[in-house]
Amino acid sequence: MKKVLNLVTGIALVISCLVPMGCQEFLAEEVFTQYDPQSFLQSEDGIKKVLYGAYSRSQVNNGMREDQWTLSEFPTDMTLESGGQFEKDALPYINFQWDASSGFLRNIWVQMYTAVRDANVLLENIDNVTSIPPARLAQYKGEAQFIRSEAFAHLYRYFGPVPLVLTTSTDDLQPARPTDAEFIAFVANELTEAAKNLPVNQALRGQADKGAALAVLTKFYLNTKQWQKSADTAKELIALNKYKLYPQIENLFATENENNDEFIFIYPCLAQGPGNVYMAHAFPPNYPILPNWINYGAQFRTYTAFYKTFDPTDRRLRMFVTEYTDTKGVKQKLLEDASGKPLDNARSFKYTPDPNAISQNNGNDIPVIRYADILLSRAEALNEVQGPNQESIDLINQVRARAGVPALKLADFASKEKLRDHLLKERGWEFFTEGKRREDQIRMGTFISSAVARGKNAQPFQVLYPLPQSEIEANPNLTQNEGY
Repeated sequence: MKKVLNLVTGIALVISCLVPMGCQEFLAEEVFTQYDPQSFLQSEDGIKKVLYGAYSRSQVNNGMREDQWTLSEFPTDMTLESGGQFEKDALPYINFQWDASSGFLRNIWVQMYTAVRDANVLLENIDNVTSIPPARLAQYKGEAQFIRSEAFAHLYRYFGPVPLVLTTSTDDLQPARPTDAEFIAFVANELTEAAKNLPVNQALRGQADKGAALAVLTKFYLNTKQWQKSADTAKELIALNKYKLYPQIENLFATENENNDEFIFIYPCLAQGPGNVYMAHAFPPNYPILPNWINYGAQFRTYTAFYKTFDPTDRRLRMFVTEYTDTKGVKQKLLEDASGKPLDNARSFKYTPDPNAISQNNGNDIPVIRYADILLSRAEALNEVQGPNQESIDLINQVRARAGVPALKLADFASKEKLRDHLLKERGWEFFTEGKRREDQIRMGTFISSAVARGKNAQPFQVLYPLPQSEIEANPNLTQNEGY
């Protein structure tokens, strides 16, 4: 069994420690247990329990179909969904008709702020701990800083700046939103501090290390268009000499290859749960599956137009199913019909089905950031700083070489805009099914125009989602995003 952070046990322990318990009689006030962080966090075991609870909230395994696809790919030119009860929830995001009442937006808000709360418990008490060596305390502090800042960065991708809740003891229960500059500065500084405190290697998969902090910081700088800082942070990460591209891209996401040197920051998954639920949505109707697998009515599909942008020799095409023989012996085509009409029904099998899956739960770890992303991020940042340059081309060609497609030449790109447009294509070919397309299109200015081209009534303000309506109603100091 793979050695991962045991979050399930951590959740139960932390809940028992963090939530005050009362008897079941209505309005009874007697308290049976009381959580005292100052004493509880004096032990290393107590610190780990709080930390594991924070990890469990920050990792969206159980909500991956909402977070990584509904919010992050369905509004793009890459992926759509149809069928099953899930269709009614997915359609507003496919058609740019979402609103502030969406339960998905509320869920991600609550989950990330719960992770922030748990990290705050540790951070506001850890400096009082005297029973643990300073070096280990610094590492635990770095992990809590990472969890908190990554949760804020996660929220920022969807909502823009959100309240910076940095303590559990505040009397301010209705915090206002900071300015964009204030929010960005805090997250960047926090991630920088985390990277300083974290070791290069950790004992458990899923634990934050220096590479994970630098990777999240690289992407945060990129998405906030701090190009030079993104390029510099990516270079610092590359200089760790810890990461490299896995040779066979088509097998990178198989469970047997998880312990590779390309995954930098992951959400660990287990077939026993919490698991990766993607493949249950990717199997087409009557696809021959193992008895321990399940095929959902909710179908995650790939646009034919996106599939056809690939070079025909691209090894990444092997990760798609475009035709199959179903359980009745009938050959089914998913890309185009006999007349050449696009069916928008190809299936990404990027997450190679886990032979030991239990129902919808597969054990494939979810890579949030991998080394290929850092290479292409530095290439993009350098292009934005200085225009087409040889280093950017060389970085892109590392990823292309692994995919088996011809190398690019610097002379192919006459302007920054030309290389930027090409980098969006490169990122699509490399990161489909990884929940990055929305942020890439927003950063490169094509999110709304691409949707309009697909016939959607997309408006410029929809580069941000609305803050959950329940939060707006509960907090008069919260201002809603423009347009909502």
